[in-house]
Amino acid sequence: MIFKFIREKGHIVDLILLVCLAFFLVFWGWNFAVQFFTLITAAFIILRRINYEKHIWLKRILLTGFGIVAVSFVIIEALVFTQLGSKDTEQADYVIILGSGIKGTELTLTLQQRLDASLEYIRSHPQIPVIVSGGQGPGESIPEALAMRNYLVDQGIDPARITMEDRSTTTQENLAFSKKILDVAGIEHPEIMIVTSDYHMFRAKYIAAKNGYAAEYGISAPSPGYLKPINMIREYFGTIKALLYLFIH
Repeated sequence: MIFKFIREKGHIVDLILLVCLAFFLVFWGWNFAVQFFTLITAAFIILRRINYEKHIWLKRILLTGFGIVAVSFVIIEALVFTQLGSKDTEQADYVIILGSGIKGTELTLTLQQRLDASLEYIRSHPQIPVIVSGGQGPGESIPEALAMRNYLVDQGIDPARITMEDRSTTTQENLAFSKKILDVAGIEHPEIMIVTSDYHMFRAKYIAAKNGYAAEYGISAPSPGYLKPINMIREYFGTIKALLYLFIH
């Protein structure tokens, strides 16, 4: 019944999707959720117009592709779930807190949650230095690292303990540029405590391992439940991108 409706009245669904897309663009801008919805809309509009009885080969290719995506999605999401509750207590050489965007000079909720999650460990290990990692992107008046440092100092953390890595714009750069700071400091094969969002921890640890850290421990910051579904979907694409990048390089 649903497929019959789509065949006969699909243009109505097209219109609804396009109106929703326009609404989302106006109110949310070009963020990942809107980009993903755009992809779904474009796929629906294009795929529903194909005569699959006539193009059997195309139907087989699409079904194979959907199958590969479905299986890989389940595998990657299972791996992501293994790190959602990370709260390691091991002694590390450095704490590395990964950035997650600011608005002007103000922390986003996600970034503040990461910083808050780090405080217990930082305070209980006063001898361990901290790297705050994050560059300056669109809509940001200062580098994320500076905003992160200011927040930690406001929470009573000694500014002398904090090093800013303020050039990175991706997780790969977060960990690669932080590694260069440790190399310059003469720390070989460093063991690090990564602090990032729960859904992001698996990818962060994987990228850290590929960047030559001796050990990668983690403290997962909680993330808002209402954002969890879209964040988990984004992690799928982010992990695929990381796997391809590190495989090529």
